[in-house]
Amino acid sequence: MGKYDNYSSQNRPARGTLTHPIWRGVGFGLAILTPVIAYSAALILIDANAQNGWVAIPRDLIAPTGDPLLYVKIILTLVMVFLLYLIFSFITFILYGIFGPPRYGPKDVPPTSYRGGKYRR
Repeated sequence: MGKYDNYSSQNRPARGTLTHPIWRGVGFGLAILTPVIAYSAALILIDANAQNGWVAIPRDLIAPTGDPLLYVKIILTLVMVFLLYLIFSFITFILYGIFGPPRYGPKDVPPTSYRGGKYRR
């Protein structure tokens, strides 16, 4: 908004029209699908660790319940959710940089090239 523009609700787009509904659906699908993918990846990593012996599971993480690897699955699932979120955010960042709007619009003032001045005391 410029300095001399009038502020009114008529100049702004309606709330909720900035995001296309398909992207809300994609976001909802990823919010549901990310933990499912992470849990599946955690199970695959636990099986591969059992076959190859990459990391020894500490006795403190063995659960006394019916599933002895419950705590390992929970921790590994949370780590995988975080990694998937990081990957999806990075992909979004790259795509937004390529296809997103320009940084400065037609009403923006060009950035100044201030290099600092000499100050007297």
